[in-house]
Order: sequence, then C-alpha cells, then structure tokens
Amino acid sequence: MNSVITLTTDFGVAGGYVAAMKGVILDTNPEALLVDISHEIPPQNVFQAAFVLSTVYPYFPRSAIHLVVVDPGVGTTRRIVILRTPSGTFVGPDNGVLSYAIQEYASGDFVEASGGLRQVKLNPEAHAVEVTNSRFFRQPVSDTFHGRDIMAPVAALLSQGFQINAFGETVNRLNMLKLPQPEVLAGGGVTGHVLHIDNFGNVITDVRPEDLPAGTNLRIDLGGHLVQGLKHAYADGSGLMAVIGSAGYLEIALKGGSAAALCSTRVGDDIKIRAGA
Repeated sequence: MNSVITLTTDFGVAGGYVAAMKGVILDTNPEALLVDISHEIPPQNVFQAAFVLSTVYPYFPRSAIHLVVVDPGVGTTRRIVILRTPSGTFVGPDNGVLSYAIQEYASGDFVEASGGLRQVKLNPEAHAVEVTNSRFFRQPVSDTFHGRDIMAPVAALLSQGFQINAFGETVNRLNMLKLPQPEVLAGGGVTGHVLHIDNFGNVITDVRPEDLPAGTNLRIDLGGHLVQGLKHAYADGSGLMAVIGSAGYLEIALKGGSAAALCSTRVGDDIKIRAGA
C-alpha cells in the first residue's frame, strides 16, 4: 500500500538513527512514501517538535501517518500512543510531543499531571490507543531506541491498513503540554511568546492576527527593540519588521539578517504589542 509516513526527530543527520528507522519501515512496507519533516529538532526538545509538526501536518493527506520520535523518556514507563484524528494519524511517545494535534480534538476536560503536562480528554472525533502489543515490535527491543523497534514498525503496519486497536487498548486521555497563549495586558495590548526561531532567524510567536490590538499603527517590543506596524512580505521595508507568516503567526524578521540574533531572542521570550497613538 502506497501510504505517506512523515518523520520528525531530534536525531540529526550525522548518524544512522534516521536511516535505521526508514529501513525498518521499508522492510515492512516497501511502497511507503517517507517524508522528512525535520531531524534537527533541538535534542530532547518536546515542545519544538510539537510546534514544528503543527505547522506541517495540515498540508498532508488525511491518510498520512506522522511518526514523531523526540523521546527523553525512552526505556521508562512512559506510554507510546497512536492518535487517529480527521487530520491524520500520529505515532509517538505520550510526552506532549503531539500537543498541537491533541489540542485540535481536546474536549476541555483535563487534569494536571507532572512535568508541566496535563492529561486531556479527547472528544469523540479522535481515537487513541496505547501501544502494548509486542508481537508487532522488532525483536529484541532496545531500551534506548523505541523509535526503531516499536514506533517505526507500528507506523509501517498502519500504512498497510492495520487498525489501531490491533496495537493495544483504547485510552481516552493523552498528555499535552501547557501551550503558550497570548495574554491581554491591562489597559490594552497583548503579551505574546516566542514559539520558534527558524533557519533564517525569523522569530515566530504565538500571536495570531485576531489577537492583535485594534488599529493599524502597532508598536511591537521584542527585547527592547521597537518594531512599528505590519509589513506584507519580508522584502518590504528595511531593518526589523513584523509580518504574519505562512503558519498564521506574527513573526519578527530582519531583512538580510537574523532578527533573533539582533534581538538576542530565545524561545520562550515575551513580545509586547500595543496599538500606537
């Protein structure tokens, strides 16, 4: 069966980890179409993996399987899960790496968990199972490489039409990170948060167009650097500029350079937006 499987990891490309996973998948389903989303997620950075995945999966066929292996808890009792939604099927550790996919189908019912996570109940549109059926695993299972020995074969079998209930029991709650949200400031304005810095040094925030204060003369403060107004494209104007990027979020860019480097910006930093006088 000719199915799409995407891969997102923090493995980098210098070693053979990604190739080993691809080999396992192709050994099971030689017709699988493998698409690399990223293997340059910062090591063990679950949030960055969740965010990068969220900017990509909506553009794939709904039949696609998204395999995510950013797994600091590999070899522990953390769960491996399959999440099937109308937007796609996801395979990964239950450590928050699927947070944005979960958020789309969360019921609003959650309980606080440890490690900055909350256990979210899924609405009826989504179906999840904990992967426990070892007859589908590659043997012997390494304690340090579940991506190769458990998740890759599961993704390959899903791409051949296996139903998710074959792999384990249904679970109705999954772990989700407490995702940053813009905050309304007293007296007007918004405080946003830096979610991601791309390869160009563009600073991507959690602020969407509907979060922006009313008015056209916006004043945006990123690390003490003032940006005024919105541009339509990176080529407009000069110096620091604000645009609504392709993922639908407010970005700060620097024409011909890195906004992140100029502003000494890191993921998690605040950005403040007010309407100008």
